[in-house]
Amino acid sequence: MHELQTLFATQEGEQAWEAEMRQSFHEGDLENLRKYLVMSLEALDTPLAQQCLATNSRSIEFEGWDDLADAIEINEGDPITGVTIAIANDPDKAFDKGQEIRPYMLLGIYGDEPFAFSKANTPQLLAEAANPEGPAWAGYDEDIEVFLDCEGLDALNTALVFHKERHFFRDEAPEQAPRRYVEFVLACWWRALLFHEAVQHTSRSRPLPGGVPVLAGMVDMRPEVMMVHGIEWRETLGANAEALAGAEMPEMLPESMISRKEVVEEKAPTGLDLRRRVAEAEPEEEVPEKKSLVGRLFRKG
Repeated sequence: MHELQTLFATQEGEQAWEAEMRQSFHEGDLENLRKYLVMSLEALDTPLAQQCLATNSRSIEFEGWDDLADAIEINEGDPITGVTIAIANDPDKAFDKGQEIRPYMLLGIYGDEPFAFSKANTPQLLAEAANPEGPAWAGYDEDIEVFLDCEGLDALNTALVFHKERHFFRDEAPEQAPRRYVEFVLACWWRALLFHEAVQHTSRSRPLPGGVPVLAGMVDMRPEVMMVHGIEWRETLGANAEALAGAEMPEMLPESMISRKEVVEEKAPTGLDLRRRVAEAEPEEEVPEKKSLVGRLFRKG
């Protein structure tokens, strides 16, 4: 049995686990998130888990990124100081069986009114995005015609759209969650990891003019987890910028890491903290995020 089957038996257990995962994303801890998810997917050892481990962020490209940079550079209005991007699925595509489903992208381009992107740090951007009333910048995006397309997630995204066990009902207080439900949850978080790794690499290797930060996430797609990318360029434009531009993407997983192996039953976990799983730190209590958090970023008022 996979350890998450026991943890996910209760909604509270799953929510606490997701809160810890979400916090690690907010802190930009992609390296440890990758280690943890690789370990969890290897222990699961299902065809979808193998597909996840064989899909790497190096294969993900954002067509139109250079057009976005050019648009910011030549903009004749108020300076562009913030960008929001997200991936989402067209619900009508769920009926297109037999075809791969590419997530489409949402893009918002903003100046410093009414929210001062140029002065906000990462915690402030994430806090404003989580405003229950919607972020201050909602409805104030600049009318600049640029389109982004995400290439490289089609196959994994399609497998998740058509997954047979996307929901888990606990009406009869089960002792464990279905293995395929755990598979679905882990694969969704792997998709999120790949997306954010790709945004991180792109924003470092091809930064937007002036170190414009990119607030990235997912809309109506599990998990709606956000990160701020590229903000480091506001302070590193100069001598340190060249080092950032040379940052490498995560290495492709060796064949040994995606081979099938016997799964050994583990005891029920005693803590939820990812750092305990990766660096043996103590777990911290987290408050679950409200639903549809990232979707508010693109609300038109």
